Amino acid sequence: MTIGVIGYGRFGEFAVRHLSRRVRVLVYDSRRANTKALPKGAHRAKLAEVAGQQVVLLAVPVSSLRSLLSRIRRNVQPEALVVDVCAVKSAPVSWMKDLLPAEVGILGTHPFFGPDSARKRLRGKMIVLCPVRVSSFHLARVLTELHRVGLETIFMSPIEHDRLMAETILLTQYVGRLVDRLGAHQWPSVTTNYASLRSIVETVRHDTTQLFTDMVEFNPFGKKLARSFRQAARALEREARHRHR
Repeated sequence: MTIGVIGYGRFGEFAVRHLSRRVRVLVYDSRRANTKALPKGAHRAKLAEVAGQQVVLLAVPVSSLRSLLSRIRRNVQPEALVVDVCAVKSAPVSWMKDLLPAEVGILGTHPFFGPDSARKRLRGKMIVLCPVRVSSFHLARVLTELHRVGLETIFMSPIEHDRLMAETILLTQYVGRLVDRLGAHQWPSVTTNYASLRSIVETVRHDTTQLFTDMVEFNPFGKKLARSFRQAARALEREARHRHR
């Protein structure tokens, strides 16, 4: 079997590195220079060829996904399985249902790990699955492969996933980016809590700004969280002023 991977950013590269150890992988990235050095078992190919494989993994930012789907819809083969790995699920799932042919299988996923957190090992990491239009054969095969490398799987609806993400990962992104913007000195980890805070800051520094802005823009709960975060910050500031009167 050959898997097509579209997108060779941080997660795309991570996915190709692991997939190419077991199957042949064809890779496309709009930034051609990104795919000059691929691991053994992976090969650069044109977009149409990559999109024409039996399994197609879409590892692009959510803000780029809709236009990509419009470009590849005629190249995707009947009964192929298209999988996305976006950190938002409601919008990507809706776009895939609307833009891909009815015979094409669709599986929304969100790995709760990345190049940093899974640098040493995949075993024990979790991945969310949102089956949209996928045969029992394809789903069983995906589960077998995921469990083979030690991943834990959890099934969620797209809207349930997005609510969870807004109140966990997106909130963590806000906290880490806010602390990073403060420009405070990097003191030694004098307490466990401060060490945890520094760890959050270091994690979000490795994530792209686009990941953060896309989660705010395309997660249906993202803008509400942003408003709530600002309101909470203002309330805390008022409380601090009041206590110093």
